[in-house]
Amino acid sequence: MRIAFSERPPDYENYIFSYHVWGFLEKGESVRSAYTQGFLPSAYDLSRFYLARSVRVNLEDLSKTGRIRYVERKCSSIDQTLVTRAEFHLSPEWRALADGYFDAQKTRADYRRSRFFEMLDSPLATHVSHLVDRNTGAAVGFVPVLIRDGISQYGIPVYDPAYRRVEIGNHLMAATLFRLRDESVDHCYLGLCYDTRSLYKTRFPGMQFFNGSRWSGDRNELHFLLDHQDELKEHHLLNFPPYVDTYGDLDPSSLESRMGPDREIQSR
Repeated sequence: MRIAFSERPPDYENYIFSYHVWGFLEKGESVRSAYTQGFLPSAYDLSRFYLARSVRVNLEDLSKTGRIRYVERKCSSIDQTLVTRAEFHLSPEWRALADGYFDAQKTRADYRRSRFFEMLDSPLATHVSHLVDRNTGAAVGFVPVLIRDGISQYGIPVYDPAYRRVEIGNHLMAATLFRLRDESVDHCYLGLCYDTRSLYKTRFPGMQFFNGSRWSGDRNELHFLLDHQDELKEHHLLNFPPYVDTYGDLDPSSLESRMGPDREIQSR
């Protein structure tokens, strides 16, 4: 990948000078390469990526926990289907479902709505996973999904708020993950995790998060980062003693050993 560092405002008081890391695929380089190295797309046409703390599920390790089975039973009358984007017709019913979902949002509803429909009609949405109530035939929920180069990304989901009582959001994600596994996808990327509201993404066996140098399956490490989020605003993570004492040290050889083979990025 080609890497660019986009400068951010400095924090002179704490001597922190940050850059946002952007990535651009080389000609012929696969999208998989970007995701594997911890990047997510910042442009829906996949022309630019950004490095961040994101979550993925290794689908080889995915299994049905007691909680997944419990939600599955609550949603026993709801069928999940995965189709290509070309096969999915955005009918008035599906559009009304999406609009109803965003109308019920308390913050930034219009922004989220525009992002959703932009994603749905972009190269990021190669497929759509959708739910239908078998008893009524009603549309229940759907989500754009990228499937490419053996990996996938779970996009922005929408669902009928009336089905929140059966934890429909959790069911849509779980059912989609198992379907992707059946389609021989090996990893599904679920997006960012910078606050506790995103922990629903981490409840699946096979969960990993990108910690800046590698993909980690250590849930305690992730919870540490979330619990200290406010303190870390005034520190570099690798210069924050509580983290270093528990999860790493500042010896360059040690840091180098944490860099797996899938973290070899060429900077130009």
